[in-house]
Amino acid sequence: MHSNGVSAISQEAANLNLNDHENRPVDPFAAYDPEPPPAPKLKSKGVIAMDITEQFTLAAQQLDIGQLVKDPFFTLFESVGALEIMDRKMDSGYLEPGETMEDDFDFRQDLLPEEIIGIIDQLLCHEMAWHMGHPLAQTIFTSLYIDRILSPCPLNVSQTFFDRSESCADEPMTLQILRAYCLGLIKTCCYVNDRVKSEHTYEEEDFVTHTFHRSLLEGIEHEKIAEFLDETIALLAGTDDMEPVIRKALECRLQFRLQFLRTVEGADSTTSGDAKKLWSDLSGFIPDLKSSLPFGKPFPSSFSVKIQRKLASTVPPRPIVQVSQEAAFEHLERLCLDASVAVEVLKYSDSQSLMTFVFLFQARKPQPSVYVRTLLQHYVFADMTVLGAVSIRRVLDDDLATIVLPSDQLLDQLNDEIEVPHDPRHNMASRMEIFRSRAAGSYLDIMRTICQNRCRIRRTFRHTIVDWDNLQMDAEELDVELREFTKEEPIIDPEISNEPIYSFPLSSWAYFYKLRIMEWLVQLGFELETYQPDELAGMYWYLQYLAKTRSRHLERIRGFVVRSLRASLQKPETAAAEHPGFMSAMSFINLSSMESAATYGFSDALSCLFTVLGRLSLIKPPPRPYSDDIMRYEVRMKPFYSVGLPELLPFDEFTRHVTQPEFSTLELLQFAGESAMGAKKGFEVLSKLTDKEAFCQGSHDAWLSNIKACLKACIFTSITISTVKKAVEAAGTKGQVKLKVEIPLAGKGYHDWWVVPKVTPIP
Repeated sequence: MHSNGVSAISQEAANLNLNDHENRPVDPFAAYDPEPPPAPKLKSKGVIAMDITEQFTLAAQQLDIGQLVKDPFFTLFESVGALEIMDRKMDSGYLEPGETMEDDFDFRQDLLPEEIIGIIDQLLCHEMAWHMGHPLAQTIFTSLYIDRILSPCPLNVSQTFFDRSESCADEPMTLQILRAYCLGLIKTCCYVNDRVKSEHTYEEEDFVTHTFHRSLLEGIEHEKIAEFLDETIALLAGTDDMEPVIRKALECRLQFRLQFLRTVEGADSTTSGDAKKLWSDLSGFIPDLKSSLPFGKPFPSSFSVKIQRKLASTVPPRPIVQVSQEAAFEHLERLCLDASVAVEVLKYSDSQSLMTFVFLFQARKPQPSVYVRTLLQHYVFADMTVLGAVSIRRVLDDDLATIVLPSDQLLDQLNDEIEVPHDPRHNMASRMEIFRSRAAGSYLDIMRTICQNRCRIRRTFRHTIVDWDNLQMDAEELDVELREFTKEEPIIDPEISNEPIYSFPLSSWAYFYKLRIMEWLVQLGFELETYQPDELAGMYWYLQYLAKTRSRHLERIRGFVVRSLRASLQKPETAAAEHPGFMSAMSFINLSSMESAATYGFSDALSCLFTVLGRLSLIKPPPRPYSDDIMRYEVRMKPFYSVGLPELLPFDEFTRHVTQPEFSTLELLQFAGESAMGAKKGFEVLSKLTDKEAFCQGSHDAWLSNIKACLKACIFTSITISTVKKAVEAAGTKGQVKLKVEIPLAGKGYHDWWVVPKVTPIP
């Protein structure tokens, strides 16, 4: 550049004035609106510029919808850099004419008590929106008063004044009330955020823990904030400057915030028995809060989206999340109820009751919030113990004793005290410890996985199956080694096998859980509407195949448990002590056998019903130009391809079992009706069991509700089968069946795992 050019630019820069608003046009880019700027005039011997707009437009028109052309050298960084600036949808720093970078908000202004109520109620809505999964930047952090407290980071309560030009004695009461509530709110969020971050969750799916480098008052002790809330409540109770109903409404909100703070601070304890009472006391404030909502006056200017510019300048501006007061209080009530129920898990009775509690709790509709689910994880897994008091070994041994090893020498804790290397008890103890170290992680991961959202549960179970398949193979090797020390006598039965039959207790236990997880994975597919209507017949057939396999496996386990019981009765000196263990195992095997029989009977009935509806063209497959039946079968069975047992059927054999071409339509309906009736009887028997007999101590009401929902779905299936059968008989061999079929959406039927079609006769 020439020197005179540099001088001219320097002079222009010196003449710039920040206050030349009068001479500045309202829209400096208005001149470019009518037509785009001219192409740059490049003058270089090596560059020839040409207009390719027309050629580019023609080339773009040749692309199909959804087709993308990507230059491998055009990186993500360059793509982000190419985003258009000066666009309010993309540029967080864009300002409208006359707009300022920050809000010109006066924190010294006196607020009416009604306005304080309105601000507090809006903050509660934002807090519940955060619990629902929205980020802090779009909820709580949009409050100018919250931003004032957190910027800069305070170290004590005296550094949290809104108006920092005056002393503490001059603070109006209304601002002190708001400040006390905001401090309690931030500290509550701190405890909630810490609990969620310390447990296993998926931020992109459930909860946003990012605080945008803001401190949630970690430097201020909980007691100091609680004391300030108490002082403010006492000060408010002694004032006569406001109407009694307004004063009562403000006092209720401060007491609610203090109780919420104490609840989340004490909810982590697994030893004290006050957690349930804390949540019950917190829910007691909700009716008063809801009744005083009309007293609040909205104050929207105290919330601003501009605060996001200070939190994450590289993220496009996002609107403030607006959650209605009805939705916020509904979520709050559900949170208190779910948390008070989750505390019940701390009452340990047996391993199967614990598993049932966790599974049924996570199946509640709607599913408990992320914070409550992480609380449950904390109760179950905190400090490398289960429920804060029970060792992992005890839970694992209880489960083994309940299913395959009741009152068995392999689980005798006295074996650990034997140090003689050649003693069989020492060898049994060492190998059982190897198995526990291998199986404990897989066993606990089942409950940890169940604590996730429903979609994540199914996705994780796809990988868990492989882990349990490997565990089963490892357990088989240990079973062979342990057989040398237990001196187990095999069963010789030529009718079953020419080879001696051994119990294989450890691998049988692993196989049992592998089958359960495979069933859960298929059943969650129905709940999450993974399968298309024309695929329901095949998936319900596969579910009955898995349930029937589990039923046969339980019969095998039962045979060896009965043999061990008979051997125990031959020893009068130990029979009395061992008898309760055998009775518990037999009770669980009976329960699981009834449940599996009801499952395969019900799923078989639905499979036959959907097969008939497909034959009658009442359920038609949608057009699938990019797939065929074999490809879809491979996709549905992909989680089971790597599993050794049970074997995956070839597609042709699977199709033959599902379609059953050797049976007529009426024969299939007859068989479906009989299967549904058998399943109904099974669910009726299950519904009469006590909590101890059903191994659901602590969650019997939820378990019974689940069984009754299955029973209702089974009865509705029988009615549907009868309706279809009458229509088929009325149509004859050549007539058209006059029926209309509707597949209910998830949550609209009696049970999400049992999709029963709604059949309506057409006149």
